[in-house]
Amino acid sequence: MKTHKQEKITEWYSADRMHEMSKNWLSDLNFIKDEQLFLEDLITNYTQKIIDSDALDRAQNVATALQRTKRGNQKLLTALKRHENELQIMVDGKDELEKENKYKAEHQEFTKTISSFYFDYKAVKFEIFELVKQLMKTDKEEHLLK
Repeated sequence: MKTHKQEKITEWYSADRMHEMSKNWLSDLNFIKDEQLFLEDLITNYTQKIIDSDALDRAQNVATALQRTKRGNQKLLTALKRHENELQIMVDGKDELEKENKYKAEHQEFTKTISSFYFDYKAVKFEIFELVKQLMKTDKEEHLLK
């Protein structure tokens, strides 16, 4: 259900503003794509510690969540690139009100979807860092006992 306020916000987005927002989202999503590879490597590097500790279930859940965010990120990148390519509808000088309104509505939907994705991804990243931090503490304690 769209609220009147959401429609007003979308109305005042200029083509330049929507283009800038899309470019920023693409940049963020590409950075996240690289960051996800780092997080996968981090989990992989601690695989033996994970197996040796009681953190296996937690690690499997986190790894599954990371894979889910990777798929989500790729879907968003693909859809956002298409959306960015369709921006021409807004700047071609033709009065195609129906197409322009559809584009603005889609852009508004991207605003919500991206925000939700960022929230989910940050939660997954936090869990991975907490897991690795716990494993690093255990590793440090083991070295001190030797």
